[in-house]
Amino acid sequence: MAQVGNDTDPYIINTAYSLGTSATGNGNVYSLSLPTTVYSNNLKPERKNAWEVGLDWRFFGNRIGIDATYYKENTKDQIMTISVPYVSGISAQKINAGNIQNQGIEIALNTIPFENKDWKWNVNFTYTKNNNKIIALHKNVANYITLDGTPDYGNYRIGSVAKVGASYGILMSDSKKAIDQATGLPILKWTNGYRSAYYQRSGKVEEVGSLVPDFLGSLSTGLTYKNWSLNASFDMRFGGMVASYGSRYGTANGYTKASLQYSSPKHGGSKWTSKFDNLSYSDGVIPEGIFLAGTKISQPNGTMYVVAANGETYNDLYKKGVIEPSHASTFNYFVNSWGQGVVNDNWVSKLNYIALREISLNYRVPQLFCQKLGANSINLTLTGRNLGYLLNNMPNGENPESVRGTSATEFRVRTFSGYTASYMFTINASF
Repeated sequence: MAQVGNDTDPYIINTAYSLGTSATGNGNVYSLSLPTTVYSNNLKPERKNAWEVGLDWRFFGNRIGIDATYYKENTKDQIMTISVPYVSGISAQKINAGNIQNQGIEIALNTIPFENKDWKWNVNFTYTKNNNKIIALHKNVANYITLDGTPDYGNYRIGSVAKVGASYGILMSDSKKAIDQATGLPILKWTNGYRSAYYQRSGKVEEVGSLVPDFLGSLSTGLTYKNWSLNASFDMRFGGMVASYGSRYGTANGYTKASLQYSSPKHGGSKWTSKFDNLSYSDGVIPEGIFLAGTKISQPNGTMYVVAANGETYNDLYKKGVIEPSHASTFNYFVNSWGQGVVNDNWVSKLNYIALREISLNYRVPQLFCQKLGANSINLTLTGRNLGYLLNNMPNGENPESVRGTSATEFRVRTFSGYTASYMFTINASF
């Protein structure tokens, strides 16, 4: 068991006036102003109480080894800044948050499946799973504390938050698809200017998922034959949501592979001849969804069709000849745009990857040859690092390890970041 503490910046418990100076024709005028953040002289230091229990077990002559740990941590009085309604005259308050709990397991399995005079093969695994939960927050927290991003404003439209009863880093957004309660279908809106449908945002902040991985793991293996050895290592992550803004806006503007969706029959597009211009197209989209009553859809003869009282689906209207397919480029734009875009698989997904982290080939030069060179030992090693991914489910095949920053609450991939493989040849000699 252990207990550790943490503090914040010095003097942060004191709320003090700031001195301002304004120059006038008759000299300077001095003024005082209060900070926009309220501090408290009752602020407590953070306290983390932790305990763990472990098992270290070796058997079959150390051919198999298991190292397992279960841990539980509770961080109380975590120091955070929360928003305060502007009508109060301030914008933020420094608080002790409450109680945040982490618990999980770590397992390492070390094995030697085969060994004889000349050969040796070893395989090692690690597995880590962490669950966290917000047990309590400050009484002034209305619903949640925003940690990173923004759930309901501006460019991001998704934020990681701290919310009582949920995991630390749950993702919330006001831009999920609005659902028609009567049919359970997504609600569609129509723009006559572009003759295209797009999904209506729900407009209410609701859960999207969690950024916390289901588990992290690694695998390393080595094969030795006399003076030669070959080693490889892999890292993996499964689960935890991320949001790629490069894929979102790249798809909206036609720069990604995902933007090819529906662009032709090869990519799922429908063919039709438009009654508006008598031209033939092959990039049609008939999205699943329903138009609400009163939606007006322009017709080739200049009239408007008004959707019936109980609403009508896009597919039903298409079969009736009331509506034509939406063009793929327009539909993909609106689905992922800044103003009308909704949370979808083009840019929000679980992060699963298996990385080929390193391969190395080593040769131990025979002792007789080393002695002729006056050396005690010589090792030659060829190494390749970050060689690629055996599994990568990021939108458009992006670098799955390009989440911006190292914060535990960060979920945003904000640029298309390449990855760099490196190769190295090493001569290691001792004399």
